This record gives sequence, C-alpha cells and structure tokens, in this order.
Amino acid sequence: MRYILYILLFLSIAGYSQSVHIDGPTGRIDDLHLDTLPEGTDLIYFERSDTSMYMTYDYFTNMPHGAFAFNDSSITPAMSTNTWVQITNATNTLFVSEDHELITFAGDSITIIYGGDYMSLVSLSFGGTSGDFYEISMFKNGVQTYSTIERSTSQTDVGNMFLPAYLFALVTGDDIAIKIRNTASNDDATIISCSWVIWRLHI
Repeated sequence: MRYILYILLFLSIAGYSQSVHIDGPTGRIDDLHLDTLPEGTDLIYFERSDTSMYMTYDYFTNMPHGAFAFNDSSITPAMSTNTWVQITNATNTLFVSEDHELITFAGDSITIIYGGDYMSLVSLSFGGTSGDFYEISMFKNGVQTYSTIERSTSQTDVGNMFLPAYLFALVTGDDIAIKIRNTASNDDATIISCSWVIWRLHI
C-alpha cells in the first residue's frame, strides 16, 4: 500500500493512458516508469481490473477547460413560440475562444474529449419586447440537460441572465450548447453579449 501511495503522489493526469501489471499475491505494481510522464502533471486516476490484474491510469497536464465570449452583438435568432434555438449566428461563429484545452470548440458548441463531471457558467445579455418571456438552458446532444433560468422583457430593455450548471457524467463525444426560447410569443430576442466558462471537476 505504501508503494502505491508513493506513485499517487508523483503521478498526474494528460491525455495519456497506460496499463501496468499488478502482482496478484503481493499487490506490487510492475513496469511503471516515471520518466515516461511529462512534468507538471496534476492528477492521477487508477482503475484496477481484478480479472486481468492490470491497472490502467490516465493523466492530464491540464484539466479540460474553456472560456468563450462575444460582445457588441445584435443578432436575432429566428424564434417560434416555445421552441429552443442555439445561441449562435448564421455561420456558427458567434463565440470567440479566449482559451480552451482538452476539449473541442467548433460551431459555437463544445465537444467533450475526456469524460467526467463538468461545471459550466453562462452570463447572457439580451433584449426583448414587452410581454416576452425567455428561458435559457444547457443542452447535451440536442437534448435539454439542465433546468431553465427565466426572465421577462419589456420595451426592448436589455437584461442579463446567469446560468450555473452542473453537467454530470459527460462522456467522450458529447456536444454541449446553450439554447434560448420565448415561451410567450415568436418575438426574436436580440442577443448582445455572453461569457461562457466550463471546466471538468472530476472523472
């Protein structure tokens, strides 16, 4: 056990996985070479197979994360009553990536590379007309995956909505996007600005 704890202290996680053999009677880990791992790694994840007696570990030099934003926009996504539409423009290039690693960002949506539980924070500013009632939410693979945040608008005022979302058990290939809908009418919202930050909490 002390030998395994020593390894846990010095290994970290980064787009790499390897299997190492476990000696059944002693629990000793063989063929694990620290010089094959990059410096600056942060976390280590072990998964033992009792049938094959192999332990798989993954590491990342950085945790998966991203920060995306736009401002001074005036796009008006075509909206129908009670129908969700993605926060994007006609060319799906509304957001600018400030920084992202170990996730894919394209088409104003995120594609997960490494699975796990993620935290997402969205701050969205937009305007609407009198009597409109808007909702925003997070979508995974085109399906709503979190509760909605709501606000009403009046006289083309511009207001802000903040959506914190815990996205659990995401897997490789999951597509994450922000969507908005008007539940009161088919009036289009005028999207002004948005900041979107996402990072993985744990596997």
